[in-house]
Amino acid sequence: MLRNAFVVSLAAALCACGGTREFSAGGLSLKTEVMGTWKDPKYAAAPLRKVFVISLMKIEPGGRDAVEDAIVARLATAGVEGVASHTVMPKDPDAEGPALEEAIRASGAQGVLLVEVRAVGAIEPYVIGTGVTSLSPDTMASYSYLKGENVYQPGDYKVAHIVSELYPPSMSKQVWTAFTNTYDASDLARNLSDYTLKLVAVMAKDRIIAGAPKPS
Repeated sequence: MLRNAFVVSLAAALCACGGTREFSAGGLSLKTEVMGTWKDPKYAAAPLRKVFVISLMKIEPGGRDAVEDAIVARLATAGVEGVASHTVMPKDPDAEGPALEEAIRASGAQGVLLVEVRAVGAIEPYVIGTGVTSLSPDTMASYSYLKGENVYQPGDYKVAHIVSELYPPSMSKQVWTAFTNTYDASDLARNLSDYTLKLVAVMAKDRIIAGAPKPS
């Protein structure tokens, strides 16, 4: 029952997209840092050769489709076939087409990678004798709103906390997660290449996939 509710809510988010919390694209440094990973200790599957990719985060231009396409392209450099959800599912919830579970099953993917921005914050530098850096979270995850309110000052660095989760095709449980920070997150589009490189590299490191990715 819980799995069905999760899949239904995820499918609704994909159709709405709308999907996840939004932040404005505008000025991101080319840096993503992997903060850590988690892997189910009982997960013992062979390295994946085909992955179904779902993005709930969006960039401009291109929306979530561009994020999925970038991840699929990076997986290909590691010898892994990717299937972008937008290529097999209708964008209009009222249009005919496969449900999410059906699309995953029909793709033949051995795993489902779901990525989204969980929060956006600002790193504000303070100098008291020596340099001290602190993180101020943006609970609305909306840099564009806070920019309009003049909350962030020039010189602040924006950071997007991106969570990338792996599920089996049944979507029954989460088996692996990567936590990444993408800095100066006012322009995720410009940092997409670095994000996908770091994401697929850590998938290889954790033996989720067999091969390492190639830089663009």
